[in-house]
Amino acid sequence: MTARRPFDHDNPARRTLRALIARHGGAPSFGDYLRKLAHASVTAAVLAGCNMSHGSVDSGVADSGVGGDAQVVDADMPPPPPPPPPPPPAVLCADGQYRAVDGLNAASAPHYLGAWGVGLGRAPLAPIHETGERCGDASDRAGCETRFDERTNEIWQNVLLSTDGDEIQARIEPAEVLAFLGTIDTPNEAALLVWHAGYDIYCAGEHLSSVETLGDGYRVYAYQAGGGCGSPWITTRFTFHVSPGGEMTLEDEREVAREEDFGCIGRRPEGLRADDSARDTVGRWFGHVARLEASAVAAFDVLIDELGALGAPDALLARAREARADEVRHADAMGAVASRYGAVGLEPTIDARRPRSAFEIALENAVEGCVRETFGALVGAHQALRAEDAEIAAAMREIADDEIRHAELSWAVAAWLEPQLTDAERARIDQARRDAIVTLRLQASEEPDEELRRLAGLPTGLEAVAYVDHLAADLWSS
Repeated sequence: MTARRPFDHDNPARRTLRALIARHGGAPSFGDYLRKLAHASVTAAVLAGCNMSHGSVDSGVADSGVGGDAQVVDADMPPPPPPPPPPPPAVLCADGQYRAVDGLNAASAPHYLGAWGVGLGRAPLAPIHETGERCGDASDRAGCETRFDERTNEIWQNVLLSTDGDEIQARIEPAEVLAFLGTIDTPNEAALLVWHAGYDIYCAGEHLSSVETLGDGYRVYAYQAGGGCGSPWITTRFTFHVSPGGEMTLEDEREVAREEDFGCIGRRPEGLRADDSARDTVGRWFGHVARLEASAVAAFDVLIDELGALGAPDALLARAREARADEVRHADAMGAVASRYGAVGLEPTIDARRPRSAFEIALENAVEGCVRETFGALVGAHQALRAEDAEIAAAMREIADDEIRHAELSWAVAAWLEPQLTDAERARIDQARRDAIVTLRLQASEEPDEELRRLAGLPTGLEAVAYVDHLAADLWSS
């Protein structure tokens, strides 16, 4: 498996984007970029004569320069058979917890060994499973523990950490883990390689990861979950063959579970609770959109307070207040559409917020603003061009223009706030962006309801994935 490259904070794509944002009064602007991208996609689809119904989308988006390789399944085809259950698990778990560093036949036995992981870029590095006593045999235990804590603050991916006397070692690269394990000759070693590559070994819930011993290595079943943005939260199972030499080969990848989650409209505040009420009609779907727009009002309330407390420039605060006012109008407009289709706009339920650090604020802005709002602005521009309901198209034209400014604001906040953070914090923020992009691409492939796609102009799964891929390559690349 290829290790992730460290984040280059001065990469050309990021410099280009920030320069684009800075030229609000000139051309091309950030808004022009997103509008032209949406127009190119829609125009290419029309010129290609593509049928926009389920299962018959032409590759017009890719031809327009937006790229994409999503597969569309014909809705008339019978669903694939459910995946077979994994074989009985090896001894990987105890009391529902993955025991990552048990059952290893490693080349050495450090005094302390721990598997430390980070989830979706949103949580600090934390131990998954440990054996031994951290810094327990160090000559200066307090100094060792301080250095250990400093080391964990520099890492933002799954890692093996060990201490031996005063030595602290972090095995970050796959080659380092392989050198430590030697020949992969136990089931737990095979599972550890897969976990270290960024996959989850589940020990609870309906689907359990497991390891099967083969004549030429091991078969490891692992999972990843993602979703949101109006599509279900999807759990995907991955089947890897792990050879004695440590080579990982993906044998199978399939969806095994899904549940409904949030819609991809605007900025979500921390503490927003899911609403699992029905979205089976156009009206009910827009009722949920109205709920998300209303929740964005609360998100901007928090952002305004927090930026003010951090001493943000007056111009930045003024743009945030303008965005809040936009979201109030958006909630009213989407509620009106819901009402016209026989439903009501729903109210969000948001838990009380807690004080947050500058790092936490920047982290949320990176995910909710730089990724979600940027993508949402592009989807809104697409809807304004494609919606067959004239009133929805008119509403989306106004909303898309506003959301483009909100996306610009998100990048402006990032440009002001992120330079004030440490290198380690900025690296974690970039990891969160990448994780958000992965989640976005996963949910973007879902096909919208046919009536909703036609009336509201939502992009097909192929188009949405192509948009994500284009933004990832052009704006979000690292």
